[in-house]
Amino acid sequence: MAVIGQVTLDLVQTVKAARSAAEITAVLVRAGGIFGYERFAIAGVPQSAGENLPDRLLLMHWPEEWAARYVSRGYVQHDPVMAQVRRTTAPFLWSEVEVDRDAALARRVMDEAPAFGLGNGLCVPIHDIDGTETAASFGGARIDLSDEARAGLHLLAIYAHLASRGLGPALPSRIARPEGAPRCTRREIECIKWAAAGKTGWETSEILSLSQRTVEDYLSNAARKLGAVNRVQLVALAMRAGLID
Repeated sequence: MAVIGQVTLDLVQTVKAARSAAEITAVLVRAGGIFGYERFAIAGVPQSAGENLPDRLLLMHWPEEWAARYVSRGYVQHDPVMAQVRRTTAPFLWSEVEVDRDAALARRVMDEAPAFGLGNGLCVPIHDIDGTETAASFGGARIDLSDEARAGLHLLAIYAHLASRGLGPALPSRIARPEGAPRCTRREIECIKWAAAGKTGWETSEILSLSQRTVEDYLSNAARKLGAVNRVQLVALAMRAGLID
């Protein structure tokens, strides 16, 4: 416990000193090598049926193909992990969540995640004084946490949430497109649509009969035009701009 405790305190101090989402992300990536997770995300639980993941996203380090799929299909409204956050304040494993056998979309979320390297994970529910709830999830193909490690990750999640919340949302609430800014081409939009469906660059290249390099160039150009820094943000911004459904 002493080792995990000291490591956790050191990580917490580094998170508290972070001045950007990138710095917080770097700390959590490093912590993954200690606690045994590979991916993570910190996002608020939807407060209405019309909200999607980007509306309350604070930090994202999911596989890009899964994140794009999750956003484009509105999985945040059906994710049983998010639903469990509303019911408890104690950290829990995804595998501990009971999924209603009649909830087809909830089962789909859990059934599809392992194919993207997210077989299990730990979720830390965070309930704020204003009544909002946030899920800090840490996952991978598998996860094996001792009680001490779970307690350490619980503490780190709380401070990472506080630090990231102080920086504001990861995506703007609306897009301001400068007059004269370049528009996405038909091919760029096609590539974004397939990215939103969870397809890799290679899979999209096969579907559209293009080279993988050409597909990646289309996505990079579209990201530059929309001001996105990664694929999940590109999909979210394209949806908000009405470029894809």
